[in-house]
Formats: sequence, C-alpha cells, structure tokens
Amino acid sequence: MKPPVVILVGPQHPGNVGAVARGAANFGVTDLRVVAPSCDIRSNEALSRAVHAKDLLVRAPIFATLDEALVGTSLVIGTTARSALAPNHFLRKPSDIRDVMESLRDWDGQLAWVFGREDAGLTQNEVERCDQLVTIPTADYNSLNLAHAATLCCYESFRLGAASITRERTLEPDALAALNRAWDAIVDETESRDWRQKTARGVWRKVIGRSRPDTFEVHNVLGILSNTLKRFGREGFQTPASQKYLGEQGKLVTRRDDVATDSGDVDEEVSEAPDSGAAAPALAGLRKASGPGKAALADKEKRRMARDAGHDESA
Repeated sequence: MKPPVVILVGPQHPGNVGAVARGAANFGVTDLRVVAPSCDIRSNEALSRAVHAKDLLVRAPIFATLDEALVGTSLVIGTTARSALAPNHFLRKPSDIRDVMESLRDWDGQLAWVFGREDAGLTQNEVERCDQLVTIPTADYNSLNLAHAATLCCYESFRLGAASITRERTLEPDALAALNRAWDAIVDETESRDWRQKTARGVWRKVIGRSRPDTFEVHNVLGILSNTLKRFGREGFQTPASQKYLGEQGKLVTRRDDVATDSGDVDEEVSEAPDSGAAAPALAGLRKASGPGKAALADKEKRRMARDAGHDESA
C-alpha cells in the first residue's frame, strides 16, 4: 500500500498539527494537507512539536475546502469517536479500524485519512464526503487526542506493507537434542524418583520448545549445563559449535587433571568436609589454582557443607 495522505480539517491547536506531522512522518507519510485551519500551522509551537518532521509541516498545503484537499485520492476514510444509536442513521456507523485495514491488505490505491476538529470532529457534510468511517477502539474514555489518533491510523496503514523487524531465529541441527541430553543427565544426577525424572524431562522439553531458542541461546545454556555436569564427572554434552564458541570466548571449564602445569598453576587439595560424601569429588573439581575466583568458590562450598554437617569452619 502507498503511504496515505493525511488531511486535517479545521485544526485548532498548532501543537497538535506539529505532533501529527511527527507521527505521520514516523510511518512514511510524505503528503500532509490542511483544510481551513483556525491556527498558525507553521508557528514556532507547531514546528517545535514536529521535531524531525518540520519539512513535512512546512510543505503542507492549505486548502479552503475538503473537496479541494481530496483531489488525487482514491479512497477517503474519515475518523470519528462518535457512533449514531439510531439504526437509520447509517452515516455515523463507523467500522473498527482493524477490520477496515485488514480488508485493504491487498488493495492498491491512494488512501486518504481525514481527521476533524479537536473539539467537534467532522461535520455531517464532511462525513458524507467520506467513503468509509472508522473508529479506534478504546476503553471507557473514547476521545483520543488528534495527534494520537492520526499516528495510530498512519501506523495501521504502514504495518500492512512493512517488513517484519523481528530478528530471524535459526537453530542448527542437533543443538536442541544436545541441550536435552544435558538436562536429562542433570536429572539423573539430582533426582532418583522415576516419576519425577519423567516429569522433569517432559516439562523441560515443553518449556524450551515454546521458547523457540536460536543457536546462540541453546549454546549459552548448554555451556552452563555442561560445566555443571563436569562437577559430576560427566562430559561430552557440548556440540562442536558450542565447544568452538566457548573456547573462543575463554569460557570452557577445564578439569583438574587438564590444568596446565607449565604456567606454574598447581592443583590444590581440598579436605573433605565431615559427612560430605559424594560431594567431595565435585568440590575438588571446583578448587584449582587456575584463578582466585574458582578457589574462593570452592572455599565457600566447603564452608557450606561444613555448616550443613554441624561444623561451621568460619566460627
């Protein structure tokens, strides 16, 4: 659809005219027309409110009548907040703007939006000159500011032909399957009840499936799950692509026996907290001299397990 023509009939406030120009320009309008204004549409207030659309406002022609302003248009749609209650007053029976715009999705012609005065809208004669009449659905308060109404109508026209700006989301083959395998392994390590394992696996797949993650998001989460599983001595859950990415970012967690010794790093032994049981290997895997942050994390974990066993080493 071509950008619409925007026609303001009898505008009363220059600030509103400037704001209409700004909103219209946001959605590709290049033709703004004004009929019999009762204010200076190029005053400092109007130009200030137009912001980046000053040129559109400066170029806007002024007409004496609506008929003159409609020259060169194909379909004239008026706007109103009022609807006649009597069934025989069909001229004031506006349609929902959403329904009208959907019917114009494949239409090709020059649409003109016509907006009335701020205090009284379009006269009966002006309504009769329109090919259709629409209203913008609102809550209980149905009177929109002129600039707001014009901006919404221009957006409705614009969106019919505008390409989506949503970023394309792609997911490489097998990435989601690798993520699910990693989750299943965590479930195996942390939950012994069969019914809870089955539920956790099913819920995980439904939640992740609804989110429609892309490759980067899957690799990000997979990296965290894979590093967690290494604490349980479980490896091999990363895809080649995620291994490559994490390696480039320096985010791969190295096992204790893989720590380079030529850099002077030395593994530090971690004493087992009382009754820590199977958690000791995981704690030992955390504590290595590859950085003070990891050692501090191991110390914190050690103190936590000591407190759980009734031996607070920080006391």
